[in-house]
Amino acid sequence: MSADSTPDSTHVINNGNGRVLVITGASPGIGAATARHAVADGWRVVLAARSADKLASLAAELGGDDVAVAQVCDVTEWEDQLRLVSTALSSFGQLDAVFANAGFGAKRGFLESTPEQWRDMLLTNVHG
Repeated sequence: MSADSTPDSTHVINNGNGRVLVITGASPGIGAATARHAVADGWRVVLAARSADKLASLAAELGGDDVAVAQVCDVTEWEDQLRLVSTALSSFGQLDAVFANAGFGAKRGFLESTPEQWRDMLLTNVHG
């Protein structure tokens, strides 16, 4: 990269250099895979999801508190969101990026779901 050019997104993503990434919905699937790739590329991660056991297991797999911190978080709850940011700052002193990955789809048809189930899904998917 020359002095007058800017890094492309691939360079930024593939060269964490100790940057800090918060990942919501971090315990299963895409979130966990993203965390593994991010740590391999030099990022430090704050893993957020509702399952404490799965988060702790993933954080340990990734190398523990030096590179991966687990924080139980329900993204629909404002206090949990504030705690998540606080955890990133107190653990690593910075927060550089967020992957808002938490979300889910309807498990039943529209008529079989309750208004509360739709509310929970929408709040998670919007705030996730």
